[in-house]
Amino acid sequence: MTATDESAVAGDAAPEDRRDKVCVIGAGSAGIAMCRSLKVRGIAFDAFERRSELGGLWRYPAQGGQSCAYPALFANTSKTVMSFPSHPMPDDYPDYPHHSQVAAYFDEYVDHYGLREHIRFDTEITRVEQVAGGGWSVSFADGTSHLYRAVMVASGGRHGLPVHGSYEGKFTGTELHSFDYDGPADFAGKKVVIIGLGATSADIATEVSRVAEATYLSVRTGHYVVPKILEGGPIDKLSPMMKKLSVEQRRPLVSLMIKLVHGHMSAYGLPDPPYKVGQGPLVASSELLPAIAHGRITAKPVIESVDGRTVRFADGKGEVEADAIIHCTGYKISYPFLDDTLVGDGIDAPPLYHQVVPPETEGLYFIGLLHSMMSLMPLAEHQAEWVGDLLTETVALPSRAQMWAELRNARRRQDKRFHDSSGHLLVDPNEYERLIAEERRKYATTDRTGVAPRRTKG
Repeated sequence: MTATDESAVAGDAAPEDRRDKVCVIGAGSAGIAMCRSLKVRGIAFDAFERRSELGGLWRYPAQGGQSCAYPALFANTSKTVMSFPSHPMPDDYPDYPHHSQVAAYFDEYVDHYGLREHIRFDTEITRVEQVAGGGWSVSFADGTSHLYRAVMVASGGRHGLPVHGSYEGKFTGTELHSFDYDGPADFAGKKVVIIGLGATSADIATEVSRVAEATYLSVRTGHYVVPKILEGGPIDKLSPMMKKLSVEQRRPLVSLMIKLVHGHMSAYGLPDPPYKVGQGPLVASSELLPAIAHGRITAKPVIESVDGRTVRFADGKGEVEADAIIHCTGYKISYPFLDDTLVGDGIDAPPLYHQVVPPETEGLYFIGLLHSMMSLMPLAEHQAEWVGDLLTETVALPSRAQMWAELRNARRRQDKRFHDSSGHLLVDPNEYERLIAEERRKYATTDRTGVAPRRTKG
C-alpha cells in the first residue's frame, strides 16, 4: 500500500487534523472492547458506527442497517464463556442469553465505562488511507474527512459479504441468504431446503421445521454437533484444568462425550466429519439432531442442480420439489473502505501478526477478525488490551522480519492442525488468550514499576 498525500485524500475539502486522537471503526462487540481499552488508558479517540445503535451483529432489528441476527437467535456459547473478562454478564441472565439480552449487555458495558459520548452513530466510512505526512485519513459518506494517528478496524469484516452455495440451473422459488432471514413465518406450510451445517443453519432449520410442510438440510461437509447442556450445565464451561489443556489433550474426553451422547453423525443421515474432534468448529445445538430423529428435518447431501422448483442432490436418490432455498453458507471478509492490497480476496484472511497487526503497515490494527472455537468477545478484549499497550508504548512490536516469520509459522501450524482453518482465522480461545498474554509480557518496555525490563540475549 502506498501512502497518499494528505492534501489529496479529501478532494476539495481539507481534512480536519485529529492526529492527537485515534479512530475506532465499528461499535459492535470488538469495537466497544477497543473503546474501553483506550478509555481506561486515557487515549483520546473517536468511534464511528454506521448503524443507529451499538451492538453490531447482535442488534435485531438493526436500526440503520441489516444484521445477521434473527428473532429466535440465542447465544451458542454460554454467558460465562462469552462475557468480556472485565465486565461479566449479569447473574440473572440465563446460561444461553437471547440476542436482546446480549445487546442490552453491550449497552450496559458502554455506559459503565462512559464510552457512548465517544461514539458517533449513523456515520458511514467510505475510505481509510495512510497519508505521507504520518497517520491515517478517514473519509465519510458526507464528504468530510479526518486525520488520525492510528486506526482500529473493528467493523465485523468476517461477516462482510454473504456467500451463496453453487449449483447448476435456475431456481424459480424463493431464494435467500441467512443474512436476510427474518423468522419462520414466511415458510409456514412450505417445502424448504436449507444449505450448510453450522450454528446458524442448525437454528434456522429447527425453527423452520416447526411450521414448514417439509424441511431438508443439505450438507457438503460434516461437523460434530454437541449439546448445549451436559450434566445440568453449559457444555463449554470448562474447569480450570481443562482450560490449560491443548486441543489435542482435550480430544479424547470430548470425543468420548460426543460418542456417548450423540454417536456418529451418519446415524442421522449427515456426513461424518472428515477430521478429528478439535480440528474444526463444533456446532452447539440441543435441537437439531432430535429434529432429524423426529422426522421434522431430513438430511440431504449437497445440491447438484436445480430446475424451476425441482432440487436434485448429489447422491442421485430422488429429488425434491421446493418452495424455498435458504443459504446458510457463510461470508467473505470485506472492508470496502480499505485498499484491496490490505484486505486480499476476502476468502483468506489478510496477513496479520497474531491476527491483529499488518507487519508492513504502521498505525493500523484489526480487532475481532478471527474465528474462535468458542466466543469472540473475550478474545476481542484481549486484542484491544494489547493494542492499547502498543499505543501507549508500554509494549513494543518485534521487528518486521520477526513478525513475518511468526505469521508464516502460525499459518503452517493452522494448515497442519485444522481441517478447515476458516481462512486462517480459526483459533482455540484458551491458547490464543495465552498467546496475547505472553506477547504483552515478552515485549513489555516497562514493568509495573515503570522500570525497563532486563532483556536476555537471543
